[in-house]
Parts: sequence; C-alpha cells; structure tokens
Amino acid sequence: MKNRIFIVDDHPLIRTGLRVEIQNDPSLVFVGEAGSIQAAIRSMDFKKADLMVCDISLSDENGIEELDSIKRKFSELKVIFLTMHRDWAYLQKAFQSGAEGYILKSESMQNILESIKKVLNGEKVFPNQAEPLVPKSDFLANVHGKIKLLTKRELEILELLANGKMNREIGEEFGISIRTVESHRGEIMRKLQIKNAVELGQIIIRLRESGLSINQGIIY
Repeated sequence: MKNRIFIVDDHPLIRTGLRVEIQNDPSLVFVGEAGSIQAAIRSMDFKKADLMVCDISLSDENGIEELDSIKRKFSELKVIFLTMHRDWAYLQKAFQSGAEGYILKSESMQNILESIKKVLNGEKVFPNQAEPLVPKSDFLANVHGKIKLLTKRELEILELLANGKMNREIGEEFGISIRTVESHRGEIMRKLQIKNAVELGQIIIRLRESGLSINQGIIY
C-alpha cells in the first residue's frame, strides 16, 4: 500500500515543487495540500493521510505550536517539519512536541524524499546540528549577482513562478508553448544554480522576507 502525503506551506511554489516530486515517486501518493494548518485540518477530515510535511513559519500560524492539536485530531499522522529555520530552539521544540522529523529546506530533493520514507518506516529524522544561516548581506549579494544574469522574459517568468503560476498558465499569459516555458524555467534554474522548485522557492522567500522583490531585473 502506498503512503499518503499531505503538504502544508503558505508558499505555492514550495507546495508545487514537493507535489511534483511526490507524484513522481511510485511509493508515495499525494493526497492534498493547504496554505495553512487550519485549512489542512478541514481537508484531512475527508482525506486519509499517513504523513504531513509542514512548514513552521506560516502566515498566521506556527507549525510547532499547532502540532499538539494536529496530533490530538489525527493520532496516527506522522509530521515532518520542512523549514528554513537552522535554529536549535526550533529543532528541540519540534522534537519535544512530538514531531517525527525536522528537515531543512536547503536539503536536496533526494534527501527530503529519503527522510520522508525513513519517517514512514518508523524512524525519527532530525539534523545533528543546525548551523547558522548565511549572513543576509552575503546571501543577497550572491543572489543579486545571479539574478542579473536573467533576461527580461526570464525575470517575468520568475515573478509568475513566485506567485504560484503553473507552466500552462505562464504559457497562456505570454502566448508561448509549455515547452518554451519549460526551456525558460530550465535556464532560470541553471543561472541561479538550483536544481528544483523548492530551492527556487527558498530564494524567493528569502528575498521577500528581506523586504525585496524582483522587478525589471532590479532588486529593491
């Protein structure tokens, strides 16, 4: 029997990246997604899930603080936090609250999927250490240099991807084929030196958390 996965993240691009990878894995079944824990709880009342992959910092919620109510309602549900927080306080609180895993979004998609499967097999998955985040100034300088390599059309597509648009929707907006959108998307990921949509989402999230956005090739 395939294991059923539900995703909770308030960033559409992160959800899309995870959903695609889960759907491509023959041992897993994607059963739903939500942008908040309350929406997830309402949805899972009608859909059986074995494991929830959940962000910690949601728009109006804290995943760790909501974990107890999730476990009370779905006693057999396993929960993995997929987060950008490299912080011992978060990690320890997640462990003490009963989470089965804590995975950093900087992990490769392969490691994320392997961690999901380990938890489904009864293991706990927590990093041995939580290293400090790259200083904001270094991160922004690095990303700024890469984004300057993007063409105007690539920047436009990146903005739409950041807003959760699918390849088909982007193609319709610009009057181009899905294959052309995929080609642009591949170039964006190559120039930004990333491998999947989750990593792309990480960059966009960090920019937005820093009060920055992408517009006509200028970060402001």
